[in-house]
Order: sequence, then C-alpha cells, then structure tokens
Amino acid sequence: MVNQPNTPLAQTARLLDLVPFLLAHQGISISELAKHFKVENEVIIDDLNTLWMCGLPGYTPLELIDLAFDSGYVTIRNAAPLAYVRTMSSSEVVSLALGLDLLRESSLNLDNDQIARIDRLSAQLRAQIGSHISITAGSQTSNRSIIASSISKRLPVEMTYYSTASDQETRRIVTAYDFFQESDVEYFRAFCHTAESMRTFRVDRIVTAVLVHESKEVVNDQNPKNERIRVGATVRSLDRTSAEAFRLAFEDLEVGASVILEAFSPEWLVRAIMAGAGSLTVEEPAEIRQLVRRSVDSAIALYE
Repeated sequence: MVNQPNTPLAQTARLLDLVPFLLAHQGISISELAKHFKVENEVIIDDLNTLWMCGLPGYTPLELIDLAFDSGYVTIRNAAPLAYVRTMSSSEVVSLALGLDLLRESSLNLDNDQIARIDRLSAQLRAQIGSHISITAGSQTSNRSIIASSISKRLPVEMTYYSTASDQETRRIVTAYDFFQESDVEYFRAFCHTAESMRTFRVDRIVTAVLVHESKEVVNDQNPKNERIRVGATVRSLDRTSAEAFRLAFEDLEVGASVILEAFSPEWLVRAIMAGAGSLTVEEPAEIRQLVRRSVDSAIALYE
C-alpha cells in the first residue's frame, strides 16, 4: 500500500471525509480505517484526536463530537454537523464545468482519450447543475464580430440598436468604419443608411446584428441632423444631475441664471430636462419648448 502524504491540506480533506465514513462503519478497527485512507495508524489516531475539538459553536461536551477508540475500534456519536460527505458547492461545480469547456475548446494538443475523459467528466457535472451553461461567443462578442466584418468588407449591417436618447430599440442599416475606445467603453463609427448620415454607436447596445451581403451607397454626409442643438434655458433650482448631464459647472450656477444647453438629439435633450424635475426651464426655441410641454403632459396623463 502506498501511503498518502500527510500535509495539512490532505489532513483537512481526510477529516471531512472521516466523519461520514465512521457513521457508516461504526466499530471499524483503527488498522482498517488507516488502510482505507492509505495512512499509518498513528496518523489516523492523530486525526481522531483532532475530531475531539470539532462540533457546533459553544464547544461544550454537548456540542462536540463524541468519539470512542481506546479499545482499538472506533465509534462515533453526536456528529450531525459533519455527517455529510465532502462535496463542492454549486458555484464550484459551475466553475469546473466551464473550465472543462475552455480546455476542450482552446487546446489543440488533446488526444481522443483525453477528449473523451473531459466529455465524461463534463457530463457528470452537468447532471448536477443542468446542461445550459457553456463558454461560447456571447451576443455582444458575436455582434462585434459582425461589425468587424462590416469594417473589413465594407458591407452594410442590419441591426437592432437600443437608443438611450429615445429609450427604445430601433432597426437600422449601417456601414461601419472603425472602432474606438472612450472611458473604457467601445464604440464604432458608421454611416447610417437609415438616417443618411454618420453616427456613433456603442457596441454593447447592439441587440441583434446581421451582415447584409449587398453593398449600399454611402452618400456625402452633409445632413444637418448631425449638428448640435442649442437651447436657451433658465435655472429654476440647483440640481447637480442636470448640470452634469449638460456639462455645466455646478458651482457657478445660480437660480434665475440663463444657460445654453447643447445636445445632438432632441429626444435625449427632452429626457434630460425632464429628469431634472423642473430645475431647468426651456426658453427657446419654441419647438423644443413644445416637445418638453408634450412630454410633461404625457407624464401627468399616466397618473390620471
């Protein structure tokens, strides 16, 4: 028999397995116990002495595990706290299953026997946690790949995009030009065939994307929709959220002061003003005042 090394980690693992084994084999001899765990008799006796100090908080004789092994045979009582066989938590099982997926997909040097062993172990784990976990290209990764293909092949993409300006999903056809990073967020520039002008999109706000294998004309972008909207407003109360949304210096704001608000989208501008709960009042232009008025009326109608 080859004895197992008696490291602190090995002893901890053995102690966790020892209690449920003893409960199932009451009266087993110390020599048989040592043979089963592949250690010397002295090591098992040391383990049994350690178990004297295990039990529930309080650590009186009423809570501690009750062992008897003076006769050379082991019996155990009052061991409910450690009565279950050592096992992994569900999160540990998931981590192991995903690790096997990663090993299976990324290694090119596995032989058929190794692949079969990985598959068997993976199937056993999934029997415990379910089969619907895997390491595959997520939707964001997949969508980014399609945008990258649009950039390299100059082909349009039909995508569903979530716009925070209008708080809704829109369907667009775009031809992407390049990626760029800003504040740890990835964007891409594209010509939007729907709006007929250049636009900037966040990669993580693409809901669906499909490459269109048919080239589309990219016209010269002179569309006035890409210009900034400038709005005159009056400060009615000091609100830091509104100041930050419109990049106003909060410490310089005064109630009654006139300010200029700038935005690219009238929808986003109205939503940002509404979020200020009356801290800003639009003075001009009239069409923006009307948009805000309609938005306020719609909000009030929801409560009626």
